[in-house]
Amino acid sequence: MRRYLIAAAMAAAGLAAAAPASAASITNGSFEVGTNPGATFSTLAAGSGAITGWTVGGAGVDYIGGYWTASDGVRSVDLSALSAGGVSQNITTVAGQKYKVTFDIAGNPDGGLGNRIMVITTNGFNPQINNFAVGAANTHLNMGWESRSYTFIAGPGSVTNLAFASAEYNPYGPALDNVGISAVPEPTTWALMILGFGAAGGMIRVSRRRHALLLA
Repeated sequence: MRRYLIAAAMAAAGLAAAAPASAASITNGSFEVGTNPGATFSTLAAGSGAITGWTVGGAGVDYIGGYWTASDGVRSVDLSALSAGGVSQNITTVAGQKYKVTFDIAGNPDGGLGNRIMVITTNGFNPQINNFAVGAANTHLNMGWESRSYTFIAGPGSVTNLAFASAEYNPYGPALDNVGISAVPEPTTWALMILGFGAAGGMIRVSRRRHALLLA
């Protein structure tokens, strides 16, 4: 029976592997690696690479250390320095593959109640507007982080530029943390996997029937 199980597993794995490799990853998605922003925060200008894996754009960002509570780890980013800034990263992708980006959003509470707006793009296109409403309960110790997602289909080539930008032209921007990415399996991939595991199950059932007949 063991040889049937091995054959079944190999069949399922082979069918699943028929889809092209499309894994992607974010470098330093929680902003924990980089020039130490200190106990409060440090302001980074456009072009800065002080946050490992990321490039700062626009009017700069505030790299948050202990100024407020992060969503993951101890560091995060306020996407506005004195005005709207942003961060971006080039990621390896497969053309035509659909990807899902996950991230946590909050808002700088120092600017009072109101919306903090973030715009996400890939290669400068496919914008998604994300709003975080800072409420009376939101403080440095209770940022109220919310998990959001963004999906895109990779264009030609093997690199996609993923960018997060503030739409707040003041010092009180949207806050960003805990960025991740994963490939979204296409229906054909799921079909291949289901077919493979179905074949595995069929081999197991046949093996059990043969075993029962031998014992009869």
